[in-house]
Amino acid sequence: MLNVDQQWVELLDDGRQHLEEFDTSDDQGDLGKLMLNVFADLNSGKHNNHSCQSCNKGLTYMKLFVPFPSILKLLAHVVCPIIESMFTSRVCSGILDRIADPMVYVLQNTNLTVPEVCAALLHPDCMTHLGLPLTRYVHWELPLPKRRRFKPRYPRNKKRQLKMLHLTDVHLDLCYAPGSASHCREPLCCRPSSPPLTSRSSAGNHSAGYWAETRFSCDARLEFVAAAIKHMADRHRDLDFIIWTGDNAPHDVWNTTRESNLRHILEVTRIVKRAFRGKPVFPTLGNHDTHPNNMYVPNKAALDSNGDVSMSWLYDTLADNYWHQWLSAPEAKRTFKLGGYYTARMGKGLVAIVLNNNICHLGNVWIAYDPIDPDGQLQWLIDQLDSAERRGLYAIIIGHVPIEECYMSWTNNYLRIVERYAQVIVGAYFGHSHKDEIAVYYSKNSSDNSVYPVSHGYIGSSLTTFPSLNPGYRIFTLDSTGVPIDFTMYYTNVTESNLAGDGRPPKWLFGYSAKKSYKMKSLSTRSWDRFMTKAATDDRLADLYFKHYRRFSEAFIEDKGQRYYDIHRKRRTLLSRRVVNPAHLLLPNPH
Repeated sequence: MLNVDQQWVELLDDGRQHLEEFDTSDDQGDLGKLMLNVFADLNSGKHNNHSCQSCNKGLTYMKLFVPFPSILKLLAHVVCPIIESMFTSRVCSGILDRIADPMVYVLQNTNLTVPEVCAALLHPDCMTHLGLPLTRYVHWELPLPKRRRFKPRYPRNKKRQLKMLHLTDVHLDLCYAPGSASHCREPLCCRPSSPPLTSRSSAGNHSAGYWAETRFSCDARLEFVAAAIKHMADRHRDLDFIIWTGDNAPHDVWNTTRESNLRHILEVTRIVKRAFRGKPVFPTLGNHDTHPNNMYVPNKAALDSNGDVSMSWLYDTLADNYWHQWLSAPEAKRTFKLGGYYTARMGKGLVAIVLNNNICHLGNVWIAYDPIDPDGQLQWLIDQLDSAERRGLYAIIIGHVPIEECYMSWTNNYLRIVERYAQVIVGAYFGHSHKDEIAVYYSKNSSDNSVYPVSHGYIGSSLTTFPSLNPGYRIFTLDSTGVPIDFTMYYTNVTESNLAGDGRPPKWLFGYSAKKSYKMKSLSTRSWDRFMTKAATDDRLADLYFKHYRRFSEAFIEDKGQRYYDIHRKRRTLLSRRVVNPAHLLLPNPH
């Protein structure tokens, strides 16, 4: 999924092509246009020479002449008119209001130079483009313990299988209103306040259905979320545990507050507890669960500011109250309060390692405050995997953000870690994209430059329809050690459910079995690598994957445009999750 603020900036990226060249004089309009360019590049991840030079220029100017967030907020009257044809002024000013505080705080208080900030937030290549050497802030690696022989404490029990639900990206919207505009001039619609388009087309007049709305950009109604999760519990009574990979708040990123986000998390938590009473649940945080969206403050900043900026409002509330029953172990509560991550036993011979990898997400400007292993989370991951290896235990990794959407050094270290502990890790599960996806990660052989697969990850189906998707979830069948044997995807066509009326709950359908649909003998990393290789030339396979990717939603293709009918676009969508460790792709740095 594109975050709404990213989606917003992507549209700005199209519009800014019409801006003329300008210099950073004392003219506030020039500053506004410059910052518009910089924010667009930061959210899109561009790291070519132009974007790096622009970032260095813009952030230098901002560091010198914008010491207070209020000054940056004043630029709303310059920036917002540029995009008023796309979004309402309250969306534009609301987003600026929320990103101003962390942006200014980081720039004025970080130990990094401005080029290092750009290199951290965009890519280390910026240092090369700016004619500077890589520094420890920009490119860092954690030491890894030497390999040892892994001796499982418990042998694989062929008769014992485990069932696991992957629930993700609920995006509850307590303001959802049936009959409201589902196509509007804001990134999130289907609310009483959604301003309808002035277009006379049928799309412009489309309204929100009773249960949920597949067309355009709407989130999940409370009644739908409750009915959906109750269905999961009733239909799959043999579940052994549930992994819940974050994003419970809606996409109104211009309108969020701490209180609103906590209220949405609490409502989803109540539904999950009621539906899965007595079942082990392993929750993690999403990038939309914090306020402002994406902004996870590192513990170092909390200590340096004596608590003036911190995540305690979120971490403490969840650990002590909402999620207390799942974080009851003292060590789990301690690490969760430190950085939103924890570990817990999943059963005999199996542990869950739950990450808060939102801290590394490219949309989080706090990366530039503490880029070297924020909150010590990766070192903690090494310690947990090393402990599991020594004790003969297998491990499942659970997080929200797919690893390739983190900044380069974090991704590099994560991939080095999972390659080192491949014999211990039996699965990795993420959310965030909303689509039904598989990611395969590669490293490079230095002797001949060939690449080889080191790990893979399962990216789960969202419960929200945003954007233009059928809601879905996955059920995994695991062997006794936690290795996936197969998974099945289930979905519902809420358009049909809306037509059936409010008296009938949504009808859930079997989507597909990964093993059967893709004709795979196993779901190992090597098998998924072979699948990717085959799909690169097999049109039928690429087309089938894309149907699953969008969960059979015709509205997704209609709303995204004709380009999604093209088989080459479908193949690029699939292969975009074939990721080589980005550290191998760094520009040559002669320094």
